[in-house]
Amino acid sequence: MMPLLRAAGMLALMALGACSAGKHPLDRHLAQLRPDTVAALPDMGWPAGTLLCPLTLYQNELPGSAPPADRVNAFLKQKQFLGDEGRWSLIVVKPLPQGDAGIEQLFFKRADYDVINDPQRIARDVQTVPPGFAPQDCVNVEQARVLLTREPGSHRKLIIFGTV
Repeated sequence: MMPLLRAAGMLALMALGACSAGKHPLDRHLAQLRPDTVAALPDMGWPAGTLLCPLTLYQNELPGSAPPADRVNAFLKQKQFLGDEGRWSLIVVKPLPQGDAGIEQLFFKRADYDVINDPQRIARDVQTVPPGFAPQDCVNVEQARVLLTREPGSHRKLIIFGTV
């Protein structure tokens, strides 16, 4: 009986390892952050000058004033992208002259955190934004930071992209 239980336990551990190995490195990084911390993003190999633009649940486009908004919104429209309840995405805009060449969209499951970027929601749901942290619609990869906090009265974590 004991060898059978041990074998079942090993299979369960291997299955868990296989599931976590499939996560994107950014997803693993965000999952490890502790509440009320500002952290740099891990090196993903993106070239200098790359912009990272998170899209929250149901968000289909970037706000009009963000520098790459026209390019990104044309890219999203061409893909007929519609945000949904179960995932958020990160638009990676590499420094290329024009068009949608150099734009990619990474998708992440909602998990136990929500990515937010709406100034009204940040003001309403984030109790303390550390001094010097500035939420941004798009952040340059060299200066990109994330703030992890908790929604008041909830176990859910909130992730905000910005700069320090």
